[in-house]
Amino acid sequence: MSRIELLPASGGSYKANLHCHTTLSDGRLTPEEVKAHYQANGYSVVAFTDHNVLVDHSDLTDERFLALTGIEVDTDSFLYGKKHDFNQTCHLCAILRDPAHAVAVYRAERYTGEAISAKVDEFHRNGYIVNYNHPTWSSEGPDEFLHYGAYDGMEIYNHSAEVEVNNGMSQNEFALALRMLHRPLRCIATDDNHEGRGCEDDSCGGWVVFKAPELSYRAIIQAYDDMSFYASTGPDIHGCYIEDGTMVLDCSPVRRIHVMCQGINPVLRLYSPDDNLTHMELKLASVPPEARYLWVQLTDGKGRKAWMNPYYLRQAARA
Repeated sequence: MSRIELLPASGGSYKANLHCHTTLSDGRLTPEEVKAHYQANGYSVVAFTDHNVLVDHSDLTDERFLALTGIEVDTDSFLYGKKHDFNQTCHLCAILRDPAHAVAVYRAERYTGEAISAKVDEFHRNGYIVNYNHPTWSSEGPDEFLHYGAYDGMEIYNHSAEVEVNNGMSQNEFALALRMLHRPLRCIATDDNHEGRGCEDDSCGGWVVFKAPELSYRAIIQAYDDMSFYASTGPDIHGCYIEDGTMVLDCSPVRRIHVMCQGINPVLRLYSPDDNLTHMELKLASVPPEARYLWVQLTDGKGRKAWMNPYYLRQAARA
């Protein structure tokens, strides 16, 4: 069989924060200060997603930095349809595919699956990709996020929620969505940075790394569409491909590697007490025939994690 590049070997690696706030909403840094801060920490891409305001920051783009144009919209249950004695909220980050064709779209004003699903569709019709944000922080469960329509990605980790409220990890929610939605879903780690609100700094703690032929708006959006990226809070993934019936992954040293499908137990589990795993191989012939996808998860010796996007199995890949 031909080689399938899950992270393309050619091109560049571009570290990105896809959820960011500035002084245009409730962040403490100006857009210019955000650019300088993230560039100083090794980032090439930031999606500017201020609350309920769409602003094109293309003037910040140069040969070493790409500003993506986006917006975060929120629909709170206490304002738009209370269900319980605690507030729930749906937050969506929508990023324009082409900032030259911007149509502003704002929040759903009913807290129902039907209304939010319709809002996701409206974003798609107007040229946006849509990520569903921080389900744990939002106090939302499967009764909510399984009914929000065809959003493109879900935040598995949100750094601001982790340092401010201690609930930024949404791996269980992402795993459940994978099992139940039966469609491709992108795995997103973000900052949701505000640069501190009575807590430690909430930047540079969750990111994705795009593999793309160049640092351009079109190339990064294409890499998102192709799932040519991974999400991380620490470990680096150097490459991942399938060739001759074997999935291969190379990474920075980690303690554990798990490859999951929709079942309870991993398809593959590797462990090093010396935290020095850097290579994984999985024979696809060993994968249970009922498996719909393979989802690689890494954990380093400090408990930091990285996640590949799920690889959706095709019969040809098992040959």
